[in-house]
Amino acid sequence: MLLTVQPQLIATTALVAAATLTAAVGVPRLLQRQHQDEALRELARLAKSASVYYVKPKMDPKTSLRAVCAFPQGEIRTTLAKSCCDAKVGSGDGLCEPAKIEWNRTLWGALKWKLAEPHAFVYEYKGSGELGAATFTVSAYGDLDCDGVYSTFRYTGRASAQSKPDDCLLTEAPTFEVIDAGE
Repeated sequence: MLLTVQPQLIATTALVAAATLTAAVGVPRLLQRQHQDEALRELARLAKSASVYYVKPKMDPKTSLRAVCAFPQGEIRTTLAKSCCDAKVGSGDGLCEPAKIEWNRTLWGALKWKLAEPHAFVYEYKGSGELGAATFTVSAYGDLDCDGVYSTFRYTGRASAQSKPDDCLLTEAPTFEVIDAGE
């Protein structure tokens, strides 16, 4: 007896196979892209906050005079964990839970920056120097597939050499660096 296969059955099977393949390949790439967008968005917010802090006049509480032009000084990370894959900072799914008290620390407060939602990257801020020697670096480190290989996104900003105590100037936009974006 000869069996005939309905064209609709072949088409349906082909569509299901294509959808399965797209989901298996496309969804992880889409999630990876969303996480990369998160890192770029948050780093841009941090860079903008550091730049505003530098140019906005502030009073030195010790002298009651205008404070010298500087980015917030020091180093801080959102967590001491290497990545959000560490179960100590999240549920082990590659996302860090925001630490509620973390945002009260001095540097995050000076930058007026915090994260309220789970995030895929560990963020770091470093600021040093005064006037024309002032610099800052904001970095995002992520192990998006929890394989021990990290994606790194980084902005570095610099003050202008023409900065004066009464005129805090920045150079052009911060420089941007990407290392292993697909990891």
